[in-house]
Parts: sequence; C-alpha cells; structure tokens
Amino acid sequence: MSVRSAVALDEGADEELLAKVDTYETSDLTEFQKAALRLADVYLGAPSAVDDDLRAAILRELTPVQVVETVLKLMQWSSDKVMVTLGHDLDDVRIMPFSRRALEQARRAPGGPDAPSSSA
Repeated sequence: MSVRSAVALDEGADEELLAKVDTYETSDLTEFQKAALRLADVYLGAPSAVDDDLRAAILRELTPVQVVETVLKLMQWSSDKVMVTLGHDLDDVRIMPFSRRALEQARRAPGGPDAPSSSA
C-alpha cells in the first residue's frame, strides 16, 4: 500500500472513493475534489503546464490556503518514492502526517510548544 493510500484511509477515505481517483474527471466527485485532483495531477506531472485557465478553475474551488496545503501534502507524500527505491516498505517508514489534527497533537505533546508546563 502506498503512503498516500494509507494516509487517505486513515483520514477517512474508503476504497470506493480511492477507486474514483483514476477517472475523477468523469466521476461523481465534487468539483472541489476534482479541482484538488487537477492540482495534484499538474503538480506531480507537469508543473509548467499550469495556464491561466487551469489556475482560475482551481481557485474557483480552492482557497489560496487550500492550494498551499495541498501542495505541501503532495511534497510530503512524494517523499515515499525515495523510500521505495531504497527497498523500504510502509512498515519501515515513519509517516509524519501533515494534517491539522496531527499538528495540534504535536503542539500538545510533551516538549511541544503548547505542552502543559510541569513547573509550578
């Protein structure tokens, strides 16, 4: 299983949703989901192919913050390609989730910036 699929399943996606990704343009996914997948396709396949029409179509559905979050997640998930090349599988790789929930948990963890102080 790829890191992307594992993270998607952990975040609430199911196998039916993942199956729609390959044919997303003709699927019943929402326009928001299709815009995010168009962004992923162009980022991973041909970033120089972004033209004004595609940019406008993506920004009709995603806010600039959502675009940045999506690109950061794509960068993170693309890092598993190195691990596969080195012969490691998902069980050998520590996945550092990049989600609001994971970031909040990290902030509150012992030693995190928002951890309760142990001094009185």
